[in-house]
Amino acid sequence: MLPIAPTIRTVTLNPAVDEAIVVERLALGSINRRKLDAVDPGGKGINAGRVIHRLGRSTLVLGFVAGVTGAYVRAALDREGVPHALESIAGLTRINVMLLERASGRRTRMYLPGATVTAIELQRLRASLDDASAGSLDDAPAGSLVVLGGSLPPGVPATFYAETIRRLNGRGVRCILDTSGAALEQALAARPLLIKPSLDEAEQVLGRSLLERGAVIEAARELQRRGAEYVVISRGEESTIAFVGESIWEAQPPKIAANTTVGSGDSMVAGLAIAISRSPRHYDSAARPEPQPR
Repeated sequence: MLPIAPTIRTVTLNPAVDEAIVVERLALGSINRRKLDAVDPGGKGINAGRVIHRLGRSTLVLGFVAGVTGAYVRAALDREGVPHALESIAGLTRINVMLLERASGRRTRMYLPGATVTAIELQRLRASLDDASAGSLDDAPAGSLVVLGGSLPPGVPATFYAETIRRLNGRGVRCILDTSGAALEQALAARPLLIKPSLDEAEQVLGRSLLERGAVIEAARELQRRGAEYVVISRGEESTIAFVGESIWEAQPPKIAANTTVGSGDSMVAGLAIAISRSPRHYDSAARPEPQPR
């Protein structure tokens, strides 16, 4: 019998308030009057935590929030009943705007950099990760999962995820990483349990276009060789490609009329985290020493 799966912690250093706006046609250079169609707390780890909670699993959302927009994120999580231990910093949590133009089907996203994390705040966060107190990452028992998600805010080095993964791996706590760019590239050698780049994010890290299914399969294989144990590359409406050990998996999503794609990848990460946490193989591998880097 498997042990009771422990809380799945999620970490979001650069959360957001996500605003969605739908217009029939966008009039560039003019006034566009439109109500907000949706306002939600955002950030990859926060979204994953919300979905994990909705699916009935225990979760804890960690990270930074700032100012009145950060207060909105806290309040929104409270309304949903999502447990969190978010630390307040100066400034404002960023606002991200997603704009859908119905006439053309074009989706435009405007992402801001987020509140700056000072060296003192980052040191305090690292100390909390090393503290075995309630609510800290290092309170997680062996066999636990931690989801590290999203971009790094100003002030946080690109090596942060890599350093965190190495420390937690040493305690038998495995990490799912959902990020992009330099943060993803730096973290691969730290051996995350699973990464889930989108097609665009995989192309960015590998420095080449992935136009065909065979190219995506080879890309997943290469990312696995660089250090990730499991690699899942999502491709929107196209099939998702995954490398698990030596096996290639392919999953075709159902055809749906999507109002927005915001949070879809984060929901996939939440489902993967829950599935892995229930797997006997996960508990067996968590108890074994980490293999040497390839």
